[in-house]
Amino acid sequence: MRVTYWNTACLEPEIEAVSKEIATLAAHFSGRVFGVSRHYLLRVAPAARTVGVNAGFDPLLRLVIPLLELGCDISHVYGEPSPWIFHKTLRRRPIVLTVASEKGGLVNGFLARCRRIVTQTESFRARLIAAGVKPDRVEVIFPGVDLERFAPAARPPDADTPRLLFATAPRSAQELAGRGVPLLLDAARHMPRARVHMLFRHWASGYTSLEPTRAMIVGRGLDNVELTDGVEPDMAAVYGGYHFTVIPYTTPDGGKECPNSVVEGMACGVPVLISRAAPFAEFVVRHGCGEVFDPEPDALARAVERGMSRWPELAARARNTARMLFSEQRMLARYRELYEACLDEAR
Repeated sequence: MRVTYWNTACLEPEIEAVSKEIATLAAHFSGRVFGVSRHYLLRVAPAARTVGVNAGFDPLLRLVIPLLELGCDISHVYGEPSPWIFHKTLRRRPIVLTVASEKGGLVNGFLARCRRIVTQTESFRARLIAAGVKPDRVEVIFPGVDLERFAPAARPPDADTPRLLFATAPRSAQELAGRGVPLLLDAARHMPRARVHMLFRHWASGYTSLEPTRAMIVGRGLDNVELTDGVEPDMAAVYGGYHFTVIPYTTPDGGKECPNSVVEGMACGVPVLISRAAPFAEFVVRHGCGEVFDPEPDALARAVERGMSRWPELAARARNTARMLFSEQRMLARYRELYEACLDEAR
């Protein structure tokens, strides 16, 4: 079974969630990865069988992609609902579509060509069904995590000092408001006893979010907020030092709908504080693995108080939910079943 993963991700799996998910699947299934993005001119990783080409080569790519598609048995499109170039060019092999980012419109003709569609939230599955996709062709599969590597710390952090980790940093300054950075910083002023760590990433292709965030911290006079910039080599060890991961989106499209920091944090027994504006909030409510708040600074501060008052319960729910739904082995097994079903139908 030869699988090609087509995507518009930045192809930086060490820091970016969609890239990481694709790399995990490609490594397990010995697949090839072909990316098209404005974030690089050319990116080649022979060991990972990965090639990325700048989106500016669009006219040539429309000719090349159909030829490359002949070299696989399954075309797995990973990213937006209808990635702009792949929905126009992939037609010769069974298509599996994973919607890891819900941004962008629906192209009904492309969705009809997809033999299986995977979403990472129940709400987007419902949206696709409402748009005419047959229910038996679309299902929810959450990103997987190594539950042996990502496990609760032997010793939880000090209960007297709430510690929050913000690890879903935006790339651009324009994304700061939607991602909830100003909201989080304003909330920090409401809870001086808490400690907030904003873990930013050093994007290879550049980014504009760091300096404006640093200026906001200084301007607010916040000494309980730490901002770091770089690639953290062992995130599994980081989560154990925090009581919560925090997702303070102010709009539904503020960031990835199923954030990687939430998945990994829950596996480590770290519950989530999540804004009601974020699509994943419905999951947190259903499974009781964190606190949901209105996207306002004082509401976030109150959520911290509620969460700390019952933190052991939330931590246990977070880990148990991860064990049930976020197992990497479970995810890989389900994708194998999808691939095999698509091939059987194509025969």
